[in-house]
Amino acid sequence: MVDRAIKKSEFFNLFKIKNFMIFSVSQAFSLFGDKLDYMALLGMISFLGQKKNIDPSRAISLLSVVITLPTVIFGPFAGIFIDRWDKRKILIYSDFFRALLVGSIPFLIIKTLNLIYIYIICFVVFLLSLFFNATRSSILPYLVAKRRLLAANSFNNLLGRLATLLGILVGGFIVDWQIWKKFGIPYSWAAGFYIDAFTYWVSVIALIYLFARIKLKKINFEGIGGKKPKNFFNLILINLKIMINDLKKTSRFVFENSQVQIVMISIFLFVILGAAAMVLYIPIIQKENFKLGASGVGFLGTIGSLGLILSSLAYGILGYKLERRLVLIGSFFIFGVLTIFLSLVKNLPLVIFLVFLCGFLLSPIFVVQDTILQENVPEELRGKIFSLKEWFLHLFFGFFALVIGQLTYFFPRTKILLFIGILVTISSLIVFFVYPIKK
Repeated sequence: MVDRAIKKSEFFNLFKIKNFMIFSVSQAFSLFGDKLDYMALLGMISFLGQKKNIDPSRAISLLSVVITLPTVIFGPFAGIFIDRWDKRKILIYSDFFRALLVGSIPFLIIKTLNLIYIYIICFVVFLLSLFFNATRSSILPYLVAKRRLLAANSFNNLLGRLATLLGILVGGFIVDWQIWKKFGIPYSWAAGFYIDAFTYWVSVIALIYLFARIKLKKINFEGIGGKKPKNFFNLILINLKIMINDLKKTSRFVFENSQVQIVMISIFLFVILGAAAMVLYIPIIQKENFKLGASGVGFLGTIGSLGLILSSLAYGILGYKLERRLVLIGSFFIFGVLTIFLSLVKNLPLVIFLVFLCGFLLSPIFVVQDTILQENVPEELRGKIFSLKEWFLHLFFGFFALVIGQLTYFFPRTKILLFIGILVTISSLIVFFVYPIKK
């Protein structure tokens, strides 16, 4: 049943919470810059392809590996530092250094024409993003009351999806806009990096203002023998044993808490579906069944994004009426069924409708995952759990993308997609009976 303490939707009440609105709007603005940055990277790689005969596909492929590595390598440990450091400083310094690094990319590329510097910068930027994103998720309970967490996550999800869609749609025009030369920017793609850096500065200013208004609980940390760590590397060296114990404590909490277990299982199902969409269904749209090319993929992606935006709004207003776990499990059950249909359907209008439904299901999944963790994970473990979530997502997405890609050598893409749809549907039913909804 729905929590009885939640008697009405808190969605529209969020507009009255000044601290929350400052935080949410500034982060949406920064997310818009991130998507613009991605479009600028593609434009920059195309520029280098012309200047140094670099293969764009290989460059983008290697870039994808580089931006995934920070989470895969440091994901399990990031939360340990997040829960022991001042969360305010993590957020402010992360955006401060990301602004400097992103803003330096055009200068380095124009002067050196060497992608290796960009790979290094991207690695550091996404390492900072790992700390920032896990901290951002863990800090929301400081900004709103517990009864408003679901509405707050829905609101942030709505703003984030709008910013993402706008960044992708507008980004292409911005990085191709030749008017930037009149402002002293010789290459239009460079403007994307400068605007992204500007959005980070906006976030830094907003965070400084915000944290002057609220207080966060500080966790005093003493190293082995009562020694306080002097720096990041000293913390690693003298407190390795504590780090291992923290990981054990986090793992024990996951295995003992059924709510968190459901979230982790849902992430497992999500990465399977995401990898299948990337590896299997995009080629089906581009070449095999529909032959729509890249523009067709972009069109369907926009349709899915519209569904996601609408569900963010709808679930933010009405989601308080629904039991969290039932929404999560039910969404994956329906997702599995839709995947089965997508593997069989060759009628484009029907595919468009199915893709819209898939997008509509995504927002409740994202919102419920974060809300369950924020409601059930104690403060001293919150950073660890959210960084573990990020690590789980990136590691297994890469793993399943690789495995599914290899299976295409032996089986048709539609058959593999059908199997995955059946697997997710059955898995959702199993989770439903293993973790019954308490009345």
